[in-house]
Amino acid sequence: IHTNFDLLLRYDLNIIGEHEFKVEHKLLALPGTNLKDIKRVLSHPQALAQCDNYLRLKGLEKEPTYDTAGSAKMIKDKNLTDCAAIASDLAAITYGLDILDNNIEDDDNNFTRFLLLSRASVSGLIPPNMPAKTSIVFVLPNNPGALYKALACFSLRDLDCCKIESRPTSVQILQYLQL
Repeated sequence: IHTNFDLLLRYDLNIIGEHEFKVEHKLLALPGTNLKDIKRVLSHPQALAQCDNYLRLKGLEKEPTYDTAGSAKMIKDKNLTDCAAIASDLAAITYGLDILDNNIEDDDNNFTRFLLLSRASVSGLIPPNMPAKTSIVFVLPNNPGALYKALACFSLRDLDCCKIESRPTSVQILQYLQL
């Protein structure tokens, strides 16, 4: 996720739309497989993290892979009888797998936000009375009060911030670690 913010800065991209998608993970396995026969669960690291409590309670070993649907495909292609994948119901249909368990995510109020990006801004096309969301990514010097000073302009103009995320850049991390 942080990589996406870095790419917005690097390539001067604009967010022109978004879609929120409810995260609903399923546990998929080869047809006829029982949950008690599963030893390992394959999926994208984010999906594994989102289902961590479920996996630990079942005593299942986590194995990170490149993506969720790819994990389902791997189970099908390699005929992995002791493995399951965390993926969508569409992946189950696509690869002919059984759904062993539904909604195994730890947080039932988890949403993923997908952004529509463009090099051109659409800010001039939005009517003044249309509600809009603004996302800002910026880099600050690493000195006392820098973040406070940057955010003060929002408060002075009675602007509400619904989410703020602060993290060091890779250069700042290296500077910090050398201290």
